[in-house]
Amino acid sequence: MDQNPYQPPRARLDPRGREPGSIAKAVVIGAAVDIGGTMIGGIIIGLFYSALLGMQGRSSAEIQQALTQFELWSPFGIIVMGMGLAMSVLGGYQCAVIANRTTYLAPGIMSLVSVASSALLSDGQSQLPELLLTSGLTVAAILGGASLHIRKLMPVPRA
Repeated sequence: MDQNPYQPPRARLDPRGREPGSIAKAVVIGAAVDIGGTMIGGIIIGLFYSALLGMQGRSSAEIQQALTQFELWSPFGIIVMGMGLAMSVLGGYQCAVIANRTTYLAPGIMSLVSVASSALLSDGQSQLPELLLTSGLTVAAILGGASLHIRKLMPVPRA
């Protein structure tokens, strides 16, 4: 027997050894988390904001205008944008977990889907500089969220 009886058995228990997942499934679920989470979060924030405006004595027409035509850098716009970026980080992370690869292919495709859908859903209400800024922030958030998982997959350098 070559093995030392006092040494614990060796087993590969590395969680990184999982097989890569489907890129299409990763993109669809990541985009659903990002887009769906942003829509649900926007509805919740909009309800709270409309209740706050209603308590201030604003009419329903003023509330509707405040919810549909707000500046990007207003407090309401910053809160909505922050929530949307948080959902993008979460969607990018989920996409990377499902894809389980060391590349950014799936999160990159997901960022294209997310940016295209947000441009379509904005319905021309945003000016081009604002659209480019929010698109760049969205891509950075998705890839940043994906990097949180991809770093776990990278091999640990041994000294």
